[in-house]
Amino acid sequence: KSIESVDDEVVEIILNSIDEASLEGIDLSSNTQLTDEVLSSIRRRGTNLRSLQLIGLRNLSAIALEAFFTPIDDMPSPPMLRKLDLSHCSRDEINDAVVMLAAKASSFRSLADAVNSEIEISSSVNPENLVSEITNSLGLVHVNVCGSSISDKSMEMLSATCKSSLEELDIGFCASVSDKGLGYLVSKVGRQLSKIHVWGCAQITEDFLDGHDRLDEGGLEIVGVWMKNGGGRSLR
Repeated sequence: KSIESVDDEVVEIILNSIDEASLEGIDLSSNTQLTDEVLSSIRRRGTNLRSLQLIGLRNLSAIALEAFFTPIDDMPSPPMLRKLDLSHCSRDEINDAVVMLAAKASSFRSLADAVNSEIEISSSVNPENLVSEITNSLGLVHVNVCGSSISDKSMEMLSATCKSSLEELDIGFCASVSDKGLGYLVSKVGRQLSKIHVWGCAQITEDFLDGHDRLDEGGLEIVGVWMKNGGGRSLR
């Protein structure tokens, strides 16, 4: 539930009054006055943060979100999240670069692990190489990027960094995710993945729905599929 007139300054005051060691979850959803400034406050106080929900914060920029998940000198390490919800933010600002950096940050116990494994925090990294390179990996468990501009590149990165952790993914209204990209993720992520939301994804077709790797064994629920049926459409 949102509190009326919550802005960046109010959040900073609240966070500064909390023991950062005990702060494991933040939900600032629907507080539409919040801007990029709030990310700086969270970064400074959220060293043990595991859940971050920023639903509907349309003033957040890709540049600020990328910085939030990037190791920076004289700043605490990016949070190792298990739950990330960036749904219904500004579509173009929630992109592959943001998801890539969030996924990497969640997968290392410390920046030293990333340095020791010689993995650059950059968009040029090959996701396939991360599977064997990541050590002490943990990873995102619940990811919601509904209404974002992510593409198959994010599916590849999540497959590489969250192979043994990802349980639920919401890519509703993400028009740039294809059958191939989603199929790749399902083929690479472990059997703990139990639910994928695809509301509004008209581009996801029978090629994925009737052909993905988990079809025969079950245990994976695809939520929000509308299929053609006798000239009309029905919920599958």
